Amino acid sequence: MSIFGSRPEQKDTTAQPQPAQPATQPAPAPAPVASSRLTVISEGTLLEGQLRVDGDLRVEGLVKGTVTSKGKVTMLKTGRVDGDIICQHAEISGLVNGKLKVQDVLMLKAGALVEGDIHTGKLVIENGVKFNGNCVMGNPTAAAAPTPTPPKPATGNTLDPNAK
Repeated sequence: MSIFGSRPEQKDTTAQPQPAQPATQPAPAPAPVASSRLTVISEGTLLEGQLRVDGDLRVEGLVKGTVTSKGKVTMLKTGRVDGDIICQHAEISGLVNGKLKVQDVLMLKAGALVEGDIHTGKLVIENGVKFNGNCVMGNPTAAAAPTPTPPKPATGNTLDPNAK
């Protein structure tokens, strides 16, 4: 091989062994946080009975019974709940026939229909919502608790033996 030779230089086409690379393993997935877990009731699904969810819930189908979630309940336009909904946050676009007890923020989206009472910390209502019922805002647990009846004063008969 010469630098100024007349023959073209040929490249060595034999495979050169590559240095071994350490095998990389994918990083483990982070553990799910309670509020990041999502349960979906898909369109066309009917669920009868009590539904309790530790995380978030998305309702696209029909639920007949009480729904309780420690997270957010999102109901799409195809969703329907015939029963009460108790949760931390809610975004409703479908139909609710029952009470809504939302600890923090309840958002009623356009097209939502609520037939029942609402107890919530904060309420957002978009144009086009239909709501028939009573609404109490503030602390929903205090609003839902019955008001104590004051004791009635004694009248007429007394246990005093000296009374006439």
